[in-house]
Amino acid sequence: MIIYTGSYTTEVLPGLEGFGKGISTFNLNEDTGELTLLHMEENVNTAYLVISKDQQYLYSFQEVMPEKNPHVLAYKINEDKSLTLINKQPILGGLPCHINLINDDKTLLVACYWTGNVHVYQLNDNGSVNPHSQILQHKGSSVNKDRQEAAHMHMVYEHNHQIFVPDLGLDKVVVYDIEEGSKLKEAYRINTPLGGGPRHLVIHPKGMYGFLMNELTGDVSTLKLKDDKFEVIDNVNSLPSNYKDTPSSSAIKLSKDGRFLYCSNRGCETVTIFEFKEETGALNIINYQETSGKTPRDFNLSPCGRWLLVANQDSFSIETFKVDTVTGMLNNVYSNKEIRSVSCIQFL
Repeated sequence: MIIYTGSYTTEVLPGLEGFGKGISTFNLNEDTGELTLLHMEENVNTAYLVISKDQQYLYSFQEVMPEKNPHVLAYKINEDKSLTLINKQPILGGLPCHINLINDDKTLLVACYWTGNVHVYQLNDNGSVNPHSQILQHKGSSVNKDRQEAAHMHMVYEHNHQIFVPDLGLDKVVVYDIEEGSKLKEAYRINTPLGGGPRHLVIHPKGMYGFLMNELTGDVSTLKLKDDKFEVIDNVNSLPSNYKDTPSSSAIKLSKDGRFLYCSNRGCETVTIFEFKEETGALNIINYQETSGKTPRDFNLSPCGRWLLVANQDSFSIETFKVDTVTGMLNNVYSNKEIRSVSCIQFL
């Protein structure tokens, strides 16, 4: 099984520094969980990745400030799973932090944290990226004056022909309809707990529930669909009770059957495991799994659901956990320390 990882390669902001080289290709041994490094494609702060459904193309960006001229990057995935740069286009924003493909992989979206905007790019048949066709700008602030002084988009997530954009600075998830020509038009906003700082979300496979990771408090908000709109119905804190430092929650993922929810917390260096009961809407913590490293910025579940890989950004490791698909529990079976400052994991 092939995976690709993005990494930080230089300083992004004070306190956020990278020592990686770019995008790496690994093979995951599906019997042992062992990771073997195959290829390396060098570029600057390729912090997040997305792969096309036909597995022919990979897209990333350079997470840098506006004055350093960030670009979105299009790569061809070669037969040996190495990458060849096809082209790049400017991003008229700062610190792009998330990227996604929508509209049957005809359109690429990039969310910029620093400037609070989303860039929309149309793609060509050969995988290349056209100049942006639309820029969506958020404005506003919230109660945390240090972190919520302005809009800070953190994700672009597609569900049911709509785009969900958690905005850490506004304490809202802004929902857009996808209109003709892949143009996005705001549909409604989901109000989230003040000071929470919404970061990433997932939607349950049956579409009635969603789960939102709030970076600044460690709370997971349960969303429920009502009259064709999602709203927050509950909040559960994901941090261990003995953790007293500043929360810094990061990624959130859901098992294929929707029974188990996983979220990572930097600082306490754990993946919190929840069990979700769809019949009642109840979300309950069943375990805290240590990540065997520092700063679990991202993690991902394999398509088969049997493996969970954690990127420990500041201790320079990728940890392989075997998933018990019956209980949701994790067992650490392998550690790879061949590359540094990993910030994203994507399965081919």
